[in-house]
Amino acid sequence: ECSAQCGLGYRTLDIYCAKYSRLDGKTEKVDDGFCSSHPKPSNREKCSGECNTGGWRYSAWTECSKSCDGGTQRRRAICVNNRNDVLDDSKCTHQEKVTIQRCNEFPCPRWKSGDWSECLVTCGKGHKHRQVWCQFGEDRLNDRMCDPETKPTSMQTCQQPECASWQAGPWGQCSVTCGQGYQLRAVKCIIGTYMSVVDDNDCNAATRPTDTQDCELPSCHPPPAAPETRRSTYSAPRTQWRFGSWTPCSATCGKGTRMRYVSCRDENGSVADESACATLPRPVAKEECSVTPCGQWKALDWSSCSVTCGQGRATRQVMCVNYSDHVIDRSECDQDYIPETDQDCSMSPCPQRTPDSGLAQHPFQNEDYRPRSASPSRTHVLGGNQWRTGPWGACSSTCAGGSQRRVVVCQDENGYTANDCVERIKPDEQRACESGPCPQWAYGSWGECTKLCGGGIRTRLVVCQRSNGERFPDLSCEILDKPPDREQCNTNACPHDAAWSTGPWSSCSVSCGRGHKQRNVYCMAKDGSHLESDYCKHLAKPHGHRKCRGGRCPKWKAGAWSQCSVSCGRGVQQRHVGCQIGTHKIARETECNPYTRPESERDCQGPRCPVYTWRAEEWQECTKTCGEGSRYRKVVCVDDNKNEVHGARCDVSKRPSDRESCSLQPCEYVWITGEWSECSVTCGKGYKQRLVSCSEIYTGKENYEYSYQTTINCPGTQPPSVHPCYLRECPVSATWRVGNWGSCSVSCGVGVMQRSVQCLTNEDQPSHLCHTDLKPEERKTCRNIYNCELPQNCKEVKRLKGASEDGEYFLMIRGKLLKIFCAGMHSDHPKEYVTLVHGDSENFSEVYGHRLHNPTECPYNGSRRDDCQCRKDYTAAGFSSFQKIRIDLTSMQIITTDLQFARTSEGHPVPFATAGDCYSAAKCPQGRFSINLYGTGLSLTESARWISQGNYAVSDIKKSPDGTRVIGKCGGYCGKCTPSSGTGLEVRVL
Repeated sequence: ECSAQCGLGYRTLDIYCAKYSRLDGKTEKVDDGFCSSHPKPSNREKCSGECNTGGWRYSAWTECSKSCDGGTQRRRAICVNNRNDVLDDSKCTHQEKVTIQRCNEFPCPRWKSGDWSECLVTCGKGHKHRQVWCQFGEDRLNDRMCDPETKPTSMQTCQQPECASWQAGPWGQCSVTCGQGYQLRAVKCIIGTYMSVVDDNDCNAATRPTDTQDCELPSCHPPPAAPETRRSTYSAPRTQWRFGSWTPCSATCGKGTRMRYVSCRDENGSVADESACATLPRPVAKEECSVTPCGQWKALDWSSCSVTCGQGRATRQVMCVNYSDHVIDRSECDQDYIPETDQDCSMSPCPQRTPDSGLAQHPFQNEDYRPRSASPSRTHVLGGNQWRTGPWGACSSTCAGGSQRRVVVCQDENGYTANDCVERIKPDEQRACESGPCPQWAYGSWGECTKLCGGGIRTRLVVCQRSNGERFPDLSCEILDKPPDREQCNTNACPHDAAWSTGPWSSCSVSCGRGHKQRNVYCMAKDGSHLESDYCKHLAKPHGHRKCRGGRCPKWKAGAWSQCSVSCGRGVQQRHVGCQIGTHKIARETECNPYTRPESERDCQGPRCPVYTWRAEEWQECTKTCGEGSRYRKVVCVDDNKNEVHGARCDVSKRPSDRESCSLQPCEYVWITGEWSECSVTCGKGYKQRLVSCSEIYTGKENYEYSYQTTINCPGTQPPSVHPCYLRECPVSATWRVGNWGSCSVSCGVGVMQRSVQCLTNEDQPSHLCHTDLKPEERKTCRNIYNCELPQNCKEVKRLKGASEDGEYFLMIRGKLLKIFCAGMHSDHPKEYVTLVHGDSENFSEVYGHRLHNPTECPYNGSRRDDCQCRKDYTAAGFSSFQKIRIDLTSMQIITTDLQFARTSEGHPVPFATAGDCYSAAKCPQGRFSINLYGTGLSLTESARWISQGNYAVSDIKKSPDGTRVIGKCGGYCGKCTPSSGTGLEVRVL
């Protein structure tokens, strides 16, 4: 047979000398000597394979093992040629045999949740809500389609700032000195442990305590009336001043003003003319206020030192300036933070006087006794002697006055001690100092009593502080003088003439449909004070709840069902389902109850689909008239009416064979010999060749036809195809002669093979005439891996080689030797990683962090620009690069979520082969990933795919033909792309 199945090759022929008989048409093998007059043909000739190599023929795929989240399908495969002859599987090894594939890789329905609502209370502990629904892709499904065990919560508690409450002060004096009058008290809205006063709007207006009550003093004695004057029966209406809370100070620093609303009110609480309150003192409606000083201190540069040698003082000017840098009054700046106006300065040491000069030695050899200040006096006597002073020391008391001391010495003009300064102008060595007032006890107003009657407790804040509000620990004040911070109150007996009182109704609890209102119902005494409910339990209590009705609620509206999606068999019908208020107003779907949403899709059944079957016609004649041949027939797909249709409608696995073998009477065979070739050498001993073949003779036709067959079919001995020849004696010359390679020196691994290399003449005699540069090699390396017990995973590396260090090892994977990095070799379960030859520069994953201010655009034709109109606030952004990737050798998948050898240089870690962004909703992806497996011996399979996830998700992925290189851009608003198989990416061995 031809050495090549497809294309140019060689085949070997049996050549022998034969005698042909024309009488009976037969050939007879004879001795080669009868053919010596002709050169023997070569027994090797060129041939061309038919390229009729085998290919896989597959059955139909089975159903997917899973309906979502990725399953598998299987199919049977047989090796056939282009005539559909079944071949051995080895004939199809040049093609990949694909009998399993991934399917239904779209995600299963999953729970989705909306944003949390704001807390339903403005203070204290409350609840917040969110919507939770079952979603598949862009469609919302019935909740029973999702796993109830994994449903997220739709309500959770929330904590707001502490609630404010009312605090009522003590009642004031009666408005009259005799007869009927009224009393007032302050009612404040407070919050927190320190009872800070806040705006009245922060408290519940319905529960505000009353701030006025009647009072009755002994009756008045009217002056005697004149005889002609009639006593008037008119009594003036009772009025009072009412005032609101102070506004914020009009200035944020310095002095400003604050105001409050003051009005005259009658006994019904209505606004009256201010003249009606003229007899009462009018509360202040406007007053001066101060927050913080407006100015700030500005210090100029230090002056030069006051002395030319030794220790002196430097001064500077400190001014109070405003925001425009203009000098203002010093009272506008904070006196506690005024910068220093003078400081010590040191010059070079002063020169010492010699004893011969008759002057005193410098007295301050020890610097600890030298004055720290050298401010010269204006009075000079005896050659420039003067008083010099040091800095003032600390005050002897921290508050309420004390004293300070400083050093005063007499020195000459060079800084040496002198004794003859003028005593009457000697500066003070001690002065009084004021460290500010001592802190005193300060206390606030008493709080509300814990009981309205029967004895309760009230408290107030007592702190140790200065007049400016600066607080100190209690021990800084006289602890024995601390005022009490709690006392008994309302010790009077509780009244018995009580009645139910109601507050205003609240707003309806629902914005649509049926709801309820509520109001506060409490027990009150005749004087308006609140009592325990037990005092009123003998009376009929008013209702605290009642029904109410809001507007029309949104409801689901379902349209008509569409036609069935198929013309026969089982299909799907769809309809529009929307949220609607009334008959026309369209509402958002989130306003309707997701649990009562009608179905938008249902199954439908059409008429029975036609049945298609295979029809086989009669067999044709055999392709040969003798021996083994083939015969064919036409096989077509027909419908119920026996009309021929396309073959794709019939079941391929049930298709009848359209070819079969046929066997006729045996054929006759004869040896055919060709002409002898020329001698293989021009001198010395050589050989001649000729073509010898076995031919089949078709005798059923008028002329003989020949067809080459295998030599076992021909009768007798095969004629020789080689014959020796000798032309003439060759001149003496020498050539390198090589022997056969010996066996490899090792049975497993890398070894050496050897052979003999000799320089021989034509007479096979040793010679030294051969050229040494042309000498063939005598040794070469050899690899013998098929007899080795090679490890197939890192666990076997430990077992076979006893290795315990992490590193690169050769593993036998799918019949090929690949270099794999073994990590965790000290453990019982080491992991396999592939080292990426091109490193992390071409193997990275990114979730881009920029987001467009206008997400409907795609600026710069989709190219990335850092100066875009963006904000960088996408919380899921990140960038990870990879040096090695984890591989599961059982499933041949890259584990994309293993980040042991990944480096995250920005944001969150991003899995391998993943990218995304929240950049734009206009198909403008910016997230990128790159894969380069070149040089690893692995590539991605043809079935490797990516899916896009999220809102407006889009991807642009380019894969090289050999599967070693992938570049992807993915994104949306917000969106990403991941391998369709989940956390695994299928690879194959190259």
